[in-house]
Amino acid sequence: VALDEESDLFLIQVGVQALSGPGAVRNLVSGVQAFNASSAVRNIVSTIRDDVHKVEENIRRRLTGDQSGNASERDSSALSKAEASKKPGQKQTQPAQAGSQIYQDQLGLKKNSAADVEALRTAFVFNMGLICAYLLSFALLQHFQPIVYLNNSRTGRAPEPRPSWYGCWLSSAEVQEYAGLDSALLVDFCNLGMKICFCLGLPISAVLIPIYFSLGTHYSDCGQSGAIVGPRSSLDLLSIASLGCNQSVRWLLAFSVWICVWAVQRLLWEAQKSFVQRRIAWLQQRPKPQSSTVLVANIPPRHRSDAKLKNYFQRLFPENVETVYVVKQLSSLAELLEEYDTAEQRLHEALYQWQLHNQEADQRPKLILDKDADPVDSIEHYTRLMEHLQRLIETERARIRSADNFTQESLCSSSAFVTFKSSRDAEMALRLRLEPEGHVFTMEYAPAPKDVAYDDLLGSPQRRQLWHFLGFVMIIGVFLFWFPLIGLASSIVNLENLEQIQVVHQILTTSPWLQSLLEGIFATLLLSLFMGFLPSALSAIISSTFTFTSKAESQLELQQWYYWFQVIFVLLVTAVGTSLWQRFNDVLASPKGVLFDLANSLPNTSTFYMSYVILNWSLSVLNALRYQNIIKFLAWNAVCEEDRAKAKSEPEDPDYYGIGSRSARLSLIMAIGLVFSLLSPLTLWVVFAFFFINRLVFSYLVVFAETQKQDMGGKFWALQLRHVHLALPIFVAVMSGCIWTEPYGGPGMLALLSLMLWGYEYSRWSDILWETLPFRAVVEGAESGLAASEESYVQSELTRDLRAAPALKAG
Repeated sequence: VALDEESDLFLIQVGVQALSGPGAVRNLVSGVQAFNASSAVRNIVSTIRDDVHKVEENIRRRLTGDQSGNASERDSSALSKAEASKKPGQKQTQPAQAGSQIYQDQLGLKKNSAADVEALRTAFVFNMGLICAYLLSFALLQHFQPIVYLNNSRTGRAPEPRPSWYGCWLSSAEVQEYAGLDSALLVDFCNLGMKICFCLGLPISAVLIPIYFSLGTHYSDCGQSGAIVGPRSSLDLLSIASLGCNQSVRWLLAFSVWICVWAVQRLLWEAQKSFVQRRIAWLQQRPKPQSSTVLVANIPPRHRSDAKLKNYFQRLFPENVETVYVVKQLSSLAELLEEYDTAEQRLHEALYQWQLHNQEADQRPKLILDKDADPVDSIEHYTRLMEHLQRLIETERARIRSADNFTQESLCSSSAFVTFKSSRDAEMALRLRLEPEGHVFTMEYAPAPKDVAYDDLLGSPQRRQLWHFLGFVMIIGVFLFWFPLIGLASSIVNLENLEQIQVVHQILTTSPWLQSLLEGIFATLLLSLFMGFLPSALSAIISSTFTFTSKAESQLELQQWYYWFQVIFVLLVTAVGTSLWQRFNDVLASPKGVLFDLANSLPNTSTFYMSYVILNWSLSVLNALRYQNIIKFLAWNAVCEEDRAKAKSEPEDPDYYGIGSRSARLSLIMAIGLVFSLLSPLTLWVVFAFFFINRLVFSYLVVFAETQKQDMGGKFWALQLRHVHLALPIFVAVMSGCIWTEPYGGPGMLALLSLMLWGYEYSRWSDILWETLPFRAVVEGAESGLAASEESYVQSELTRDLRAAPALKAG
């Protein structure tokens, strides 16, 4: 068995870990041997066993070599002492650490080195060049295709772009007016990110960078430097790599951890208080019927019809109930409407093609329905088909409306919308428990009528719980198998492996500048590409297994999972290794070892993460090009009118460009800035630039280009702040491990105690009421009066106005 390549070792190690260690492989072979009687089979099994022994020995030898190599980089510090004092049962951390190194090598995630300055300069120049190219492309595209890039201004839903420099000077209140509260808070989070980076970066850079530089130029290692390796480049002279054995600076860093935790939580607290006031105003300004409607779930079978449920609520709230609608099973009607939409689109395309030929009689498009039949006129065929489907739809609607009680109960689900005459009555109903059983007649705010996920409300509560459980299992499966998948893909496209191709090797050999360029950007590009596919995988699981009351809630669930995936597979990838399960066992065996693992890995990769954030500068500007939308628009415009092509090309991909994924990526970059704030202060300014760019990009996109999405009133913002809060313990753990001194921790323990401050401040967030209205605000909102809309809580299958045959503009 050949194990000459790192990729082979990586894949074999993953396979061995999946079988719970080499012992499982040995037991499997022994079991097969016990059940084979023939000598031929025994000989085969013996050969397999010998090969397995060779694989195990080779893996053990390679892992031992990697571990010793890593150990040679460490100083004789607390980490070495901790490793030496471990019990025999705790030595299993060795494969995980070696697996982490293998995973880094596969991705091209390199530790800091003497070439860092050149790599960072290359990444900066390359991404600035991309940004300039993207801006030039945007200037041309928005001029020639304003319907894709400035459609909201064309239709009057947004102001002219040039006075505000395409949204650069728009305030948060103006963004909310044109795009909604969620979009305004997305821009506000960029402002908050810049504020945190500035408030931390200015004092940290002024105090710590001179200290680091002074220590680095006179670096000395007296055996107390922990997991920190000395400076290897001029960038390391400005980071914690210059710390050495200076005890006074370690105590200064410990106090700095407390200050950073306190300052960040103060800024988050102020931002949350400001948000709560905007959230209350948003809840008060919801138009009717949304403001006066509650969503009732888990309705008992005996009340599952419009009439029965209305009688039930009228007994409890006399003269206060306006309408009741129970969500119904309308699968047959939905199929007819889908066929109608398809026929209507085909008719429009036929008319458009005829118009391109100046509507000449002999140029009417033809359609072949059967290979043995003569072609028929496409326009006449689809017109008759639409008329036929329209009669079937109206017949089905009449049958549903006139159904008796027995038929109604068979159509109705366990969810309904109850609309009261005033929002005050609806708010009071939300705070009541209607029956002794707490699981029946559960009530919550109703989503906007256009955003209701009626299909998700049709299933029974038990069925929904089962699908939720299945969804969690599938997501956990993605957690466990994402490492091997990335390892397999990266082993193919890894730069070192690509160099083995003769043509690539010749090009890189004759062009050293190209090799330097690829080394500067290739690793971060690979990681960004892999994480770019992740939202689609998570979204597919979430949409197929999870159920929501509104369509926008799926974005909230995606934001939650996508953020933690990025934290593990991007921020903590160097410490986790290739096996989450193995790392979990290591934590249980030696909780203190987590501090040293983080301290040994993250500070030594600060240049990589700065390059990763710099790459996201250009990726953020790329969003403004809307390349997916322009491609879809041009494709549809070839077969239909411009306005219809525009409608078909919207919205943008909700998996990657939805507000959930965007919020998760912003939170991750904020977490990177916090974790590396004291390790490498320059990272804060790189992150500051990232948020500045995204503030400009999102102000333009949500106001002028993108269609307005259904507003959830700031739920994405609240989850973002919670994620930033939860990134602080990672920051504390990393810093504690970096400045830990034996035997009791010293400054590391002082830094670790800042978690008490963090826990106290974090617990205070539960005291803030933001999801529902306080009763004072309910009364004030009822007194001020609410606007009314023409929308209603009835499935669109029953209310949708069927369009006549489309008429095109005269050529």
